[in-house]
Parts: sequence; C-alpha cells; structure tokens
Amino acid sequence: MHELALVEGIISNVIDLAHERKGHVVSFKVAIGEFAQFDKKLIKDLLVELVKGTELERAKMTVEIEKAEIKCLYCNSKWKVNELLEPLSNDQKEMIHFLPELLNSFTKCPNCGKSDFEIEKGRSVRVVEVELNV
Repeated sequence: MHELALVEGIISNVIDLAHERKGHVVSFKVAIGEFAQFDKKLIKDLLVELVKGTELERAKMTVEIEKAEIKCLYCNSKWKVNELLEPLSNDQKEMIHFLPELLNSFTKCPNCGKSDFEIEKGRSVRVVEVELNV
C-alpha cells in the first residue's frame, strides 16, 4: 500500500516544516493529481485517520484534485487535459487515464498540430500550502 507511506511522508513533512519555523500548523492543503496513480479516496481517508493524535489533529486540512495541464514542447502552448480528451472515445480516455503518456498517440496540440507535449501538472501528490501561526 503505497498510499500509506505517501500519507505518512506528507504528515511528517508538514510537522517538520512547523518545527523548523517554530510555528503551529493552522491549515494545510494537499493536491492529488488527476493522473496520479494512487487511490485518491484512500489518501483522503488516511490523512483524516493518521493526523489523529498528532499536532495536526486540529489543523484544517483540505484535499483537492489537481487538474492535469499539458505543455506543447514545440510551440509552448499550455492547456487543460480535458480540452484534449473531449473528442476522444471512452476507450481512449480510459487508456489515457491508466497510462497518460498515450495522450500523444491520440491527440495533437490545438495550437500547432504537433503531438510533442508533456504533462506539467496533475501527476503527483503534494503539499501545496501550509499556513502557520508563528
């Protein structure tokens, strides 16, 4: 269960940041990329459970899904992945969900027509914000 180790790392890092800055965590926000290969519900549930009994227990915690963003490596245009997925079949969308690198095989940049692009956002799980009371 990779999610458990991931959530333990998130909690540990937020607590370490508070100790480094000699503060108390008021709130923190975790972003889970829509293409992250983790169980999103399990991450949320583990965060709720594992902060119990820690100094983060009373902190406001927000978990959000981070929409994937694509960048064309040819013309540098950026767009949301949903714009590219819209015209595709459900089978193609499902394949891309499990293997996002296939996006290049099924679609092209709306600006220049090339299929040389990368996923810039939406593949990771990360702490995006921590509010401290110092």
